[in-house]
Amino acid sequence: MHHLLRLTAASALSVFFLLAASLSGVSASAAMAQQSMTAPQSAAESDPVAASPLSPLPNASPRQTFSSFTRLTDDVEKSLLAAIERAAENDAIFDTEEVTALKKQALADLIKATSTLDLSSVAPASRRSVGISSVLLLKEILDRLPEPDLAAIPGRAEVAAGKADHGWVLPGTEIRMVRVEGADGSPDYLFSEDTVRRLPAFYALVRDMPERSGETMDFYQDFVLGPGLSMPVEFYRYVLELPDWMRSSFDEQAVWQWMAFAFMTVLLALAVFMLLRWEGRRVQPVNPVVRSLERMIAPLLIAGLLELYLWLNDDFVNLTGDFLAALQLVVLALQAIAVAVVIVLGFNAVAAMIVSMPRVRKESLDASLIRLILRVLGILVASYVIALAVARMGVPLYGIIASLGVGGLALALAVRPTLENFIGGIILYADRPVKVGDFCKFGSMVGTVEEIGLRSTKVRGLDRTLVTVQNSEFAQMSITNYTRRDANLIDTELRLRYETTREQLSDIIDKVAEMLRTDERIDPDTVRVCLKELGDYSLDLEVRGMVRSADWGTFLKIREELLLRVMGIVYDNGSDFAFPSYTSYLGTDNFAAAADAAGQPA
Repeated sequence: MHHLLRLTAASALSVFFLLAASLSGVSASAAMAQQSMTAPQSAAESDPVAASPLSPLPNASPRQTFSSFTRLTDDVEKSLLAAIERAAENDAIFDTEEVTALKKQALADLIKATSTLDLSSVAPASRRSVGISSVLLLKEILDRLPEPDLAAIPGRAEVAAGKADHGWVLPGTEIRMVRVEGADGSPDYLFSEDTVRRLPAFYALVRDMPERSGETMDFYQDFVLGPGLSMPVEFYRYVLELPDWMRSSFDEQAVWQWMAFAFMTVLLALAVFMLLRWEGRRVQPVNPVVRSLERMIAPLLIAGLLELYLWLNDDFVNLTGDFLAALQLVVLALQAIAVAVVIVLGFNAVAAMIVSMPRVRKESLDASLIRLILRVLGILVASYVIALAVARMGVPLYGIIASLGVGGLALALAVRPTLENFIGGIILYADRPVKVGDFCKFGSMVGTVEEIGLRSTKVRGLDRTLVTVQNSEFAQMSITNYTRRDANLIDTELRLRYETTREQLSDIIDKVAEMLRTDERIDPDTVRVCLKELGDYSLDLEVRGMVRSADWGTFLKIREELLLRVMGIVYDNGSDFAFPSYTSYLGTDNFAAAADAAGQPA
């Protein structure tokens, strides 16, 4: 049961410790003020605990850092034992509020103790777990080594005199403190990065040595092989009742921890498999907005399951060390991917929502640009999330960006045709020579624009064939847009028979012109009816007038009606329309008589 109590001591409190620390810090400050400037072993150097829990840990000298570390770790152990004693006083299965508060405070002090370590080489996502394990390892190592003379450790006076510029090494060891620049520019002394990295090896060398206090209990081992910080104290009893082989250590974890990890991993895999299977088999909604929103469900649930999975392994199963750090990085990477997918799908849903509005035609360039802009924004935001995750994994972003330079150049060359078409689409959007539904002519093709995309434009020809033109080519063509006309021109010729008299022709011209000018659908200023030419077989009249209608179908109906009225005018005036015809005149020439008259022989 003593091991059980020590086990729990690795996961709780320090409330009383903070109170005692505050009182001792005040008395230490008063004592230092009364001593002379030559007293390097001032009480302030050996009592670094601040009155406020928000105060930074004093580490302006090796003495302050060492004192801070030993004081925090010793008081955490004592506070945790007190929490276990409180838990043993009642029969509650779950922790009482007092015990829970003590455990949380102890954890806060453990985390505060990690500020004495240089964890700059550890991935930010793993610094909490690696830092706590390193604090426990260093505590066990120091408890098995001769206690150094606190007065011999450089204090603030020695630091001011420049005697600790290169740090400090614990006598007889390779445990080193180094000087680093603090956030405010002042020097801080931390246990070096190399020391933190080699703590497991140091611990392996001193593990079998007795502690100075005579204790036989291994605080670090009891912590890492027991349940996690969120497990109620009463549950530790069940862990102690496990067979010895399940509580034995294998690669820094207990066998029961490996079994629990495998069990939860299988559960996670099954849950993800069922989610993906459901996503693949469910009926997809017709509404694109609903479809995009429903596609976000699976990655959101996967991200949540990963968070739950990591929390159970960390706070309940209590995986520790390098394995937990690796697991945290894997989970972080998978969560970043899941969240990035959710972000992209979310922006797609917003694009679908905007495009579904009645004012936006789904096949128009506006709709394509809306989709593109929101899709690019989604990719940028998702990339930012992934970049944050990569940074938390400890990967330098500048290296990734530099490596993308050459790859980006190769990619740009590979997608040059696509970029040309994309730029062509942007030009079409900026100039807007056509839009969906416009009847136009480009090159030798005449048809109606059906879709303007980012890569190509689709035109339905008069024979109902669908022609696809690359935007890079379409943007360079001469385009005639018939739909954009504000009016349509009647421009036709009347071919009358040569038998038509001058008076009849004048009456026909005047009456046709009058008929057009008096029609409200015709712009009178554009009416022109005149004799254009004396043709080979007809008298050619030119009839012109602008119909006040931009709709092609309406124009055709108006033109038909007007031409029928023109026919009536021609017939009413006794004329008719000419047909292509020729008149041949046949005669006989008397060549003999002509020769006699000329005095020449026939």
